[in-house]
Amino acid sequence: MKTFENEVGQTLRAHVPVGTRLLVAVSGGPDSVALAHVLRGQPYPLVIGHVDHRLRRGSAGDAQFVRHLSRDWDLPFRMKIANVKARARAQHLGIEEAARDLRYAALSDLARRNHCAMIVTGHTASDQIETVLMNFLRGSGPAGLAGMPFVRRMDQSGYLPVVRPLLRAGRGEVLRYLKMHRLPYRQDPSNRSDRFTRNRIRHSSLPALEKLYPGFSQRVLEAADIFRQEEEYWTPIVLRVLRKTVRKDGKKITVVLPRLLRYH
Repeated sequence: MKTFENEVGQTLRAHVPVGTRLLVAVSGGPDSVALAHVLRGQPYPLVIGHVDHRLRRGSAGDAQFVRHLSRDWDLPFRMKIANVKARARAQHLGIEEAARDLRYAALSDLARRNHCAMIVTGHTASDQIETVLMNFLRGSGPAGLAGMPFVRRMDQSGYLPVVRPLLRAGRGEVLRYLKMHRLPYRQDPSNRSDRFTRNRIRHSSLPALEKLYPGFSQRVLEAADIFRQEEEYWTPIVLRVLRKTVRKDGKKITVVLPRLLRYH
């Protein structure tokens, strides 16, 4: 029988070996609470990780909520505080970008300190649709239009691999699961503010497009899957070609122009 728990478990096992110690990123919101609750029934040791961005007055209450939830579920709780506003000022970044960078840096640090091999986040299909549209509006190519992968491998930033087992679940499924299990969660007031691009897409653009073109959201997900498969196919081919065409010796880089000019 197809259930929310089975779907999440199958997705996780398809990407992560059973028994891998995982840091579950829990903000206290509905998606991450549902994720942590589902994972309790899966064959993985878990640590709950929480990052307090200190961007609003109620953030300490979120941290306390997640701490109590972890205690009730008999799971280890670990937390870090991130100074997002200072990072945004120092790096000339937007608040959203600075928060994302610091969040993954903090989660990676917590995971390493607690011997976790991967980070698990509660990104859903709804987040994926919003991400693809945001990337499209920025003028992104296929890599951006592929959206978020189920697994993001360790990158040059040094962040640990991230797995997103809810990426095929919509917000409606998550809320039904929470209601069925009578699970409490916190609502972030900033999610209602149209000051952020993602919220404007969520509250205005997507509902309007869905009304004009019923099934629009599903088609965005399908397009992202196609782009992701294209990227997965071409990336190793391009890297092999690159190794034949570009040579690096210390600080010196040599490009074999005759070979390069033969390519598309």
